[in-house]
Amino acid sequence: MIHRLVQFKHDSRLENIWLTVYADLVTNLMLVFLALYGLTVMGDDALSQALQSMKLDEIYSLQDDDLSYENVAPVLRQKFKSSADVKITEEVDAIRIEFGENVLFNSGSALPKKGSVEAIRMVAELMKNISHTIVIEGHTDSVPLARQGLYRDNEELSLARAMSIVRLLIDLGMPAEKLAAAAYGAHRPRVSNDSVSGRRINRRVEIALFKDFPYGR
Repeated sequence: MIHRLVQFKHDSRLENIWLTVYADLVTNLMLVFLALYGLTVMGDDALSQALQSMKLDEIYSLQDDDLSYENVAPVLRQKFKSSADVKITEEVDAIRIEFGENVLFNSGSALPKKGSVEAIRMVAELMKNISHTIVIEGHTDSVPLARQGLYRDNEELSLARAMSIVRLLIDLGMPAEKLAAAAYGAHRPRVSNDSVSGRRINRRVEIALFKDFPYGR
């Protein structure tokens, strides 16, 4: 009799355990929907950033050999998240890593700063196995260079800067045939050159990965 009573109580507890699991599931679903509702109230940007952050850990854990064009941008954002002077932008057909002048060069110079090598090294390690041609683009502001300077004009300076990054990438192990350089001078400004801050933004180097510019195919 005692044995049967204990067995009955044990079986009842097991039969009702689904209520605990169900209650936990409902609670978690409610929290998820509340979080999503809060993000929608905050705006589309907050929602997209939250969804993107959920993918970062998974993408960042990929080996370099597994990276593709589709997941390289989130990994780049993770690598450069602590640098305000490095921007990762995605266009319809390209991914761009934009380095402000202060990151790579001193004013009027095409010699990379010592501190810039580590930033370029991260790019080289990430992109060495990506099967796309990489174009390094040099940009300047519209202020004419001094006549007694090393470079004749802004186009020449922008080319020298682009080529110096190409050489640095080669030194860091990237194949030369995978790299190209482009010099735009002041002809493709991000913003107006009428202000000091605008000219500072326009003085930049961009490393561009083009979706329809494959390499080795």
